[in-house]
Amino acid sequence: MTIDSIALSLGYGVMLVGGALALLLMLIAIALVLNAKINLLGKYLRFHWDLKTLRSTMRQLEAEGKVIKKSEVTP
Repeated sequence: MTIDSIALSLGYGVMLVGGALALLLMLIAIALVLNAKINLLGKYLRFHWDLKTLRSTMRQLEAEGKVIKKSEVTP
C-alpha cells in the first residue's frame, strides 16, 4: 500500500462518517422542529401525568370512603 492509497482510504472514511453525522444531525433538527411545532410529546406527557394523578387521587378518596366506585353501586 502506498501513502496515496492510505490517504484515499482515510479520506473516504472521514467523508462517510461526516456524512452519517450530518444526516443524523439533520434528522434530529427536523424532529425537534416538528415536535416544537405540534407539541405532541408535551401533550402526551401532560395527559399521562394528569391521568396518573387523577387515578391516585380517586384511589385515595375511595380509601377514605368519600367516593364510591360506579361498579360497586347496586341499583
